[in-house]
Amino acid sequence: MVRRGDSPTGAGRAAGVALGALNDLTRRRAGVDHPGLYPNADNPWTDQLARRLRVLAGEELARAPDPGHRHVIAARWRAAALLEDSPVEAARTPVYDIAWRVYAADCARMTGQPLIAECAWKGGWAALAPACDRLAQGRAGLKLVCAMADPETALGDMTLAEACAFRISAFAPAGDRVLLAFYGGADGWRSEAGFTLFAYTTGERDLNPAG
Repeated sequence: MVRRGDSPTGAGRAAGVALGALNDLTRRRAGVDHPGLYPNADNPWTDQLARRLRVLAGEELARAPDPGHRHVIAARWRAAALLEDSPVEAARTPVYDIAWRVYAADCARMTGQPLIAECAWKGGWAALAPACDRLAQGRAGLKLVCAMADPETALGDMTLAEACAFRISAFAPAGDRVLLAFYGGADGWRSEAGFTLFAYTTGERDLNPAG
């Protein structure tokens, strides 16, 4: 996908934006509601995450401009008319729940995809397994999985977090970077509301705490 002269946006930059957006999401919504209250297909948490990704990606571009390329966040926007101004454009055809794409300046071709995300907030493994399969088939600098679930939940001989990571790894090429984000409220398996995060590289055996 990447050729000489294409966008330098990589997994490290995308991971920083993703972590910032998840932290912002916690600050904005943790005292209001939780993502398990809404259907996965029309969830305000997913919409808010996409908005924060777009804002933070725009701030990254302001610090390190990427001339000759157009950056786009694609999502199923709710109240699209209320989107903030940003050098990162908004599109409505995400394929995944959220996708950060980079195009040549004339939009003649897509030159990169820094991030793709699937937000299976509710439904447990039955919802997460197909979400992981979709991410496994994608090409991106970073693949983000979001759920509202305890990552230490036993799933056979694995934890839920391991099952998600290894499900992606079973089909994706080795070396793909994955970020797993499990949200919990203060009255559940976490002592305070927020995300428990894991970083994973496909082909490896271990997950690492992130964030």
